[in-house]
Amino acid sequence: MIDILKYSLLGLLVLIFQWMLGDVFSIFGVTPSFLVIFIILVGLTRSQVMAIWLGFILGFIIDALTSTSLLGITALALSVVGYLAGIFQDRIVRIPIPVQYLLHTGFLLVFFILTVMISLQNSQWSAGDIVFLVLMPKTLYTLGVLSAIFVLLRVGAE
Repeated sequence: MIDILKYSLLGLLVLIFQWMLGDVFSIFGVTPSFLVIFIILVGLTRSQVMAIWLGFILGFIIDALTSTSLLGITALALSVVGYLAGIFQDRIVRIPIPVQYLLHTGFLLVFFILTVMISLQNSQWSAGDIVFLVLMPKTLYTLGVLSAIFVLLRVGAE
């Protein structure tokens, strides 16, 4: 019970940080998603169910705060990422480090494909522009931040 409260409060702090200070980390208009990093961390280190529920609740709150037209899409995307990360919870230390980063990249791609591709589907942008100008930069930038955080926290190390 204490673990659930601790991670819920930490998740709310990450959400507030993302919402209030996320633009501080903007490079050429690309910002990393700290929420997806947090959900991957919870999924890999705690429990799959906690990652799914935290992803859903935090995603729904961030969608409500940002007033997106597709309310719930971030909740869906974070829940899916929490589920996928939770699958590898017990096995992550047995997976070679390069494969771990491929998994992290896959988690991020799932998140950004669900959020970016769906939110920009009716825009004037072509699919190639969305992939190369939005999806890949966001994924690579978030992967760099995730890698730095995971190295500092020694996630995936024995």
